[in-house]
Amino acid sequence: MIPEIKDIKPFIEIQEHSLWILAATVIAGLIIGYKAYKAVYSYVLDNCKIECPKYYLYKLRNIDWSNPKKAAYDATKYGKLLAKDKRRVEIFNQLRTRLDRYKYKTEVEDIDKETLNYFSLYLQVCDESL
Repeated sequence: MIPEIKDIKPFIEIQEHSLWILAATVIAGLIIGYKAYKAVYSYVLDNCKIECPKYYLYKLRNIDWSNPKKAAYDATKYGKLLAKDKRRVEIFNQLRTRLDRYKYKTEVEDIDKETLNYFSLYLQVCDESL
């Protein structure tokens, strides 16, 4: 028979709260991250209301017409963002119907003078309103 050892003490129960601390840290981090994202988003949105139309007009003025397909896509993209009032919407719709000929084909010809004239008219109207 093995004699019983008397100098070993029984296990002591240790209270552990690491799971709760981890959960609280993750939740606090998510809340702080959400608040920071919301603050940055509202700051960018507030500043963009003033600067974005000028940026879109800048992008329209600097379109490279040597690549007609990309130029048609860019003119449609930035032109649509600037079409806010009735006059600009009408002129943009006329311009867009002319630009659609250059967008959906693999091989496109150079942009004709009439489309460029519509584009320059649209730029003038946007200049007047901004």
